Amino acid sequence: MSIAQALILAIIQGLTEFLPVSSSGHLVIFQKILGFEEPPVFFDILVHVGTLGAILVFFRDKIFVVIRSKNWLLLLALGTLPVCFVGFFLGTITSQIFNSAKLVGFSLFVTSLILFSTSFVKKQTKKIEDLSLFDVLIIGVFQALALLPGISRSGATISAGLWRGLEKEAAFEFSIFLGILAILGAFLTQLPSLISFSEEVIFTGILGMITAGISGYFSLGLLKRVLRKGRFFGFGVYCAVLGLVILFSNLIK
Repeated sequence: MSIAQALILAIIQGLTEFLPVSSSGHLVIFQKILGFEEPPVFFDILVHVGTLGAILVFFRDKIFVVIRSKNWLLLLALGTLPVCFVGFFLGTITSQIFNSAKLVGFSLFVTSLILFSTSFVKKQTKKIEDLSLFDVLIIGVFQALALLPGISRSGATISAGLWRGLEKEAAFEFSIFLGILAILGAFLTQLPSLISFSEEVIFTGILGMITAGISGYFSLGLLKRVLRKGRFFGFGVYCAVLGLVILFSNLIK
């Protein structure tokens, strides 16, 4: 992997990990368009570490509050159960799923519908401590749905939070903190694949980690501002157009 490829993939990963447009879907698209080979596992791991670092820096004033709160930890653990369950059964077909551009196109269109639906939500008064166990499970189920490339994890979980009456900022925070466990899960499942790696892979991996962290921090700020202004559904336009282009053109096969 060249330095240019590492930078491109890391920027895409950092931006789309948090913006509601699907990081896995965009990585499939760009790898096919640009003819990139699948990046080494070590690179993928460090890029995820970079996005995790972006969360820790962005929420540096809140992270310790969450760690010390038994209620927060219980809700996050419960919300993670569906993705663990579904991920276990999807493990054997992951490679086929993540190589299908047409599935990405269809899933992006589904993401657009999910995002558009939030424009019809009127009552958003709940704080995170007001969430019921059922609310958390619903959000968790939508996170599990985002295992499909093209379904945005942040888009699905924030939308589900808004549907369940969460305030915009609360939905944003719960989605991102729930994502910490998802990122850690992806990190841990990839660790056994590490056997050996060259100095070049180490260098590109560290470069990717830093780049993904910076772009991820930027995208967190952008997402928060868009949510506050009530324009979250606007990302649905982008997802719908991109999804339809992939489905009905021969640009990506």
